[in-house]
Amino acid sequence: MSDSYVSRDPPAGIRALGPLGRIVALADGGRATSLDSARTSPYLARFGVAGQPDDGVATARIEIDGATLLVAAQDESFLRGSVGANHGRALQDLFLRAKRERPAAVLLLAASGGVRLHEANAAELSLARALSASLDARIAGIVVLALVVGDVFGGTSILACAADRTAMLEGTRLGLSGPKVIESVHGKWELDAERPADVEAVFGATARSALDRIADAADAVRGWIRMAIANAVPFADQVLKTQTLLGIPGPRSLPPFEMRDVLPDARPEDPAGWLWRSGEIVVTRPPGSAAFGAAFAHALDSALLSKILADSSKMRRDTIVVVEDSAGHEASRAAEMRFISRYLAHHAAVLALARSHGHRIVGLLAGVGHSAAFFVNALQAPELYALPHARVVAMEPTAIARVTGLDVANLIEDDLLLGQPVRHFASLGGVDAIVDAGEFSRRFGGETTH
Repeated sequence: MSDSYVSRDPPAGIRALGPLGRIVALADGGRATSLDSARTSPYLARFGVAGQPDDGVATARIEIDGATLLVAAQDESFLRGSVGANHGRALQDLFLRAKRERPAAVLLLAASGGVRLHEANAAELSLARALSASLDARIAGIVVLALVVGDVFGGTSILACAADRTAMLEGTRLGLSGPKVIESVHGKWELDAERPADVEAVFGATARSALDRIADAADAVRGWIRMAIANAVPFADQVLKTQTLLGIPGPRSLPPFEMRDVLPDARPEDPAGWLWRSGEIVVTRPPGSAAFGAAFAHALDSALLSKILADSSKMRRDTIVVVEDSAGHEASRAAEMRFISRYLAHHAAVLALARSHGHRIVGLLAGVGHSAAFFVNALQAPELYALPHARVVAMEPTAIARVTGLDVANLIEDDLLLGQPVRHFASLGGVDAIVDAGEFSRRFGGETTH
């Protein structure tokens, strides 16, 4: 569907507007061409929730100073702007459209609580594909911008941080694990979700000093967009620059890692054992029972970037197997103060850089694929395989119980959207094949360079 909208007198600010109003307020002459089509979620009725035709995100084409932009604006009034399967697909389609149409930029006006719990497996898969598409657009030379116009948490915080440039309006909040999540895990002594000053100190625009901060004024936002487009740098250069900016010490100890039952000849590729090699196959170390935190991600990215740069100079192309098994992302005040969303977004960008250099990226879900850790790691691989006992934890059972009020034990084992056994994720198209360790080794253990 392609409808045109015109606003004669757009207001000075945009935060108080609805999603389409925000888009129109930024456009030359208040003119926007809608790119939306009917995409009401088919999954919400079972929970007694009425769907919305655009599934919580408006998309449009506008011009700013004569330059064409494709824009997506999330609607925080609909299920907190959560990303359902169709919402995520709309974002993915916008980035794919950008590669065809070559606009000056793609702009995400972000206002979202992250993956929609009601559609957990389908929603996580859809948002992961949108993240991959956004990085592919950047690789193709399309500038991707993100402006936080409302509170942004969960996977959407990673999508926003994966842009070429990210900014926040005054008064907004941005983080991976929200205040109530951290309080529920660690208690009020860690973070009191009822104290605005405490929350602002961790998640507010003033705390995110690495990002641009903009006044809630349409002219200010338009000026920021012009500046960001003019100062964009090539994707590879930005990835290397970000790796330096994010520099922190690696983890004090590494969890045990044994891949020889899958790739019998695998041996450490680097002294610390972040990468292992078996012929032309390079295997990444998973966190295992540990959390996928900023320090772990940064150290793994250092090893990957060293390999990518060295291989490029030698014209070598390997298959990189991204092994997935973790306790999920680190959820703590310290992780949020370190701005873990940015580290995880950067990790996805490093894997995208490897793809752009011609490496074949294959994911192996060998244990637990947990929330954002899975989202930025093996789920970013164009090919994903899983061992039969693997599980996908898109949402914690306690959160499912709180929102649905249903029998969690049955849901997490037998439900297509909320179930954790990998067969559910595979039935949604999230896994290329479920294989045993021997089959995976036969498929990849004897490969030659691609």
